[in-house]
Amino acid sequence: MSATTLADFSTSHLLNSPLSVAFLAGIVVSLSLVAVACSNFAINRILHALLGAGGLAVLAAEGDGALYCLVFVLLVNIWQSDRIGQGRHIVICALCAVAATLLTVSHFWWHSPSIYVVFALLPIFISELFIDTPQSHDKAPIEPNNVANTDILGLPDRAGIREAFNEYRAREAGTAMLVMVRLEGFQQVNFHLGREFGDLLLAQSANRMKQHLQSHDVMPIAMGNDVERLAHLGGLHFVFVCSLAHQQHLHEHLCAEIIESTLKPFNVGNCIIEVSARASYVNCDEELGQFDDLLTCVFLALDSSPENTIAPYQQKMQIDRLEQQARLAELAHIDFKNELELYFQPVVRNGDGDIEYVELLLRWQHPKQGILAASKFIEDIRIAGLALPLAQYVIERAAEIALALRVEGIQMPLGINLFGPEMLHEEFIEFVDRILVEHQLMPSDIIIECPSQMFTTLDQQGVAMVARLRTMGVRLCVDGFGESPLLLAKLPKLEVDYVKLGRSLTTPNQNQGNFKAVVRGIVEMQNVQECKVICEGVESQEQLQFAQNLNAFAAQGYLFTRPLSSIGMISWLKQWRWEHPLEDNSSTFDTN
Repeated sequence: MSATTLADFSTSHLLNSPLSVAFLAGIVVSLSLVAVACSNFAINRILHALLGAGGLAVLAAEGDGALYCLVFVLLVNIWQSDRIGQGRHIVICALCAVAATLLTVSHFWWHSPSIYVVFALLPIFISELFIDTPQSHDKAPIEPNNVANTDILGLPDRAGIREAFNEYRAREAGTAMLVMVRLEGFQQVNFHLGREFGDLLLAQSANRMKQHLQSHDVMPIAMGNDVERLAHLGGLHFVFVCSLAHQQHLHEHLCAEIIESTLKPFNVGNCIIEVSARASYVNCDEELGQFDDLLTCVFLALDSSPENTIAPYQQKMQIDRLEQQARLAELAHIDFKNELELYFQPVVRNGDGDIEYVELLLRWQHPKQGILAASKFIEDIRIAGLALPLAQYVIERAAEIALALRVEGIQMPLGINLFGPEMLHEEFIEFVDRILVEHQLMPSDIIIECPSQMFTTLDQQGVAMVARLRTMGVRLCVDGFGESPLLLAKLPKLEVDYVKLGRSLTTPNQNQGNFKAVVRGIVEMQNVQECKVICEGVESQEQLQFAQNLNAFAAQGYLFTRPLSSIGMISWLKQWRWEHPLEDNSSTFDTN
């Protein structure tokens, strides 16, 4: 036997010894497990596990089929590396596959040991430890969601636009406006159709907004190789920045276009959905140009002007917010009896000019700001958690006034303004029942007025509570009716005694020929429901004539009197009776 033959025999014998096979099997298992743990892709982990199993099968001399399977898995590994864009890893896999194929061929043709094929696997496992892998299954381009400072819509987030804003303002020092757009109407979509449809609608809305921001005066936000001009702060809030160097009112123009585009119905999941939008803006020179402070300003503008579709930021809003915070601190220690007072304003019937009832209006004798109407602090009352205690206080004071009127021989119902939700508490309804009994009042002596918005959001429990008040004999009035179109369809399902038309409906508009016909239709609809219509905000004889022509039941406003202190209510009512005598006085005044 020649020396070469002896060398080949000794090498083959050494590699195929149980100790060498066990040692090599341990290396394969260890490296394959490490490669599985380090891989960022599920398919890679599966392939590494299959390669490790195939290597062990070859070492266990399970047959030639193991070699074929091993080569096939190596080819699949090349395909996977190319699919995810692992350049150097492709080369290593290809070389290992070629080496494994040649060694397999030499095993069948020249009977070389199959254990050599296992050595071709080791570089693949080792390369997984040192070659970085991308974080996406797609080669190029990189998806927007994987770019830094982006959100689920693929738009820049707060950090992304903050960085772009600071660079932009350092480069462009001219006048610029930061604009925020808030989408509205998504709550019902998410509730009825689900969050997925809501996200799809949000994406469609964002695409519509982006179409109006193609101007070069809108601040660009770099995102890898792409440029966006709209950022998503999360939720329903979007932001962009525009320069006014070439067009002074560009921000207002863009806001109007975006709001108009969102009003067009969306088709989501074969459903036609309508949403709306509101916008606010602030000069980028405000608040020393600090991005986060500017965001606070546009949020404040939106919240401070809920009635405005486009709300510009004004420094007065900061003052109002500080005053509100001061009022909240004062409300924590407010004395209802000494600081709150009830004013009154009559509701006058159109038919005979008599008083249907007197509405009580809450005023706050503020130590610094003077007399504040309820509209100035009503939201503060809610925030402070005093809505229910204050409603109970007003009910009790109204009962005391009604009793004082009765002592003077005046039988006059009193209307009480409530904020809305507090009247749906079981505790409040029981309190009303107890007060009526204690003061020996009839339930019809009290009329509870609630804002129209409350009736648009009543659930089944709320409807039941309203019905319970009606069963007790307490009369109900809807305040500000007609301001919301949703109310027109929902209110007839409720049993109420009075409906107050909002000021926008009681002012005759000569420029709209159909205006009077629309309002008359609303009045007639309520008359059919046996609900008495009251026109609010009557300040002139022309408005009173308009209300009478509508066939409204009664009117209320400055034409008759401004709100007066309840301290002089008895004297005022007697004076009114003397100035407006009726043929039959028994319905309002008791004769002594």
